[in-house]
Amino acid sequence: MKPERAGGTFIKTQSLSMEELRSFLVRYHFLDNHKRLAGKAGIKKVFQKLGSVQYDVLNVVGRNPDLVLQSRVSGYTSDLLYDLLYGERWLIDGWDKEMSIYPVSDWSGFERVRQCRKESALGTLKYRGQEEVLSYLPQIKKEIENRGPLAARDLKLGATQANRWGHRQISGAAMDYLYLSGELGIHSKKNAQKTYDLIENLVPEKLLKAPKPFAIDEEFLEWYYQRRIGSLGACWLRNGPGWLGYFLSDPALRKKTLRSLEDKKLIVPFYVPEINETVFIQRKALSVLSSQDQYDGAARFLAPLDNMLWDRLFVQKVFDFQYTWEVYVPQTKRKYGYYVLPVLYQNKFIARLEPVKHNKGRPFAVKNWWWESSYENCASKIKREIKEAVTMGLENFARYLEADGADKKFLNAKSM
Repeated sequence: MKPERAGGTFIKTQSLSMEELRSFLVRYHFLDNHKRLAGKAGIKKVFQKLGSVQYDVLNVVGRNPDLVLQSRVSGYTSDLLYDLLYGERWLIDGWDKEMSIYPVSDWSGFERVRQCRKESALGTLKYRGQEEVLSYLPQIKKEIENRGPLAARDLKLGATQANRWGHRQISGAAMDYLYLSGELGIHSKKNAQKTYDLIENLVPEKLLKAPKPFAIDEEFLEWYYQRRIGSLGACWLRNGPGWLGYFLSDPALRKKTLRSLEDKKLIVPFYVPEINETVFIQRKALSVLSSQDQYDGAARFLAPLDNMLWDRLFVQKVFDFQYTWEVYVPQTKRKYGYYVLPVLYQNKFIARLEPVKHNKGRPFAVKNWWWESSYENCASKIKREIKEAVTMGLENFARYLEADGADKKFLNAKSM
């Protein structure tokens, strides 16, 4: 529906074409020119704009944060992210939309989210009949204080009440509860194995002792909603994964908060006629909307949980690209493959790529490739341009993986 100032709903300010919206999103997400960002400074700029990047433990060609960053930052390697997390501690593991990574400077702002996670974790323990683990919390914190950072396997406290789901050991369940409540943080990781430390050893003292950043709930909500819009680039009012999380998934609260942000001129609504929807963009991002495209000619392979893909229906409407991450879909019901990456060229999705699980030092190999229908049989001139873009993209991806080159057999195939 077109937004109107009637009954307290939104007012139409100006229109935005689908092409303009697509180009804005690609520029906003640093997916237009790989030379714009490099190294640690580039990673910091990504987080300063997007706020959070979703974490996932699966590793086929890197974990989700690695894939998000390699598509945006020239010269990216996973070691750079690891050092920002566990060396410099400029970043920290925490919960936002899901398991995420965000700047440690935002730690205080997430206090209300941590409180909700704590209450939810307590409810889960009660439901599973595992409340006994709560009696071990002081002992675990004392052990870490005396011995230093510990993993759950370092504490032999026995098994929990038998349950189909969740932790089987008291130490794992208790440390997870302390992490969700903000009393412990992740000191380091080896693969998916977490080592914990007291939060006061990981977060700067000035942040832990600073006054609460939000005096009232409304201030927090406005901060949190602006932050989520920044993570997405542009959003709509509809329910969906883009609004996943505490405080954000409530439609009435969302409408109220976005209206307040609009009244304060912190966000700007745009009507998109082709989809008959209103999208919201941060006012401070309008300079990106008015800037010119500077595409570098290379295709991008996006992470399955890339910020720009969080709201699958929004992506389908805006980019005409229907994407499902099929890792949890039974093999017989998959349309494409287990771990498939969307392929972006300029402001359009042109294909899907299923990589072979990569081992460092070996060539980067392609298991499957599916063109989008509009590119499968495109004119020869366009085909040459697209092939050059994909070749550049594969070479960039191989460098990120520190692989021994890209898949020459695939690059020379007639289907390319």
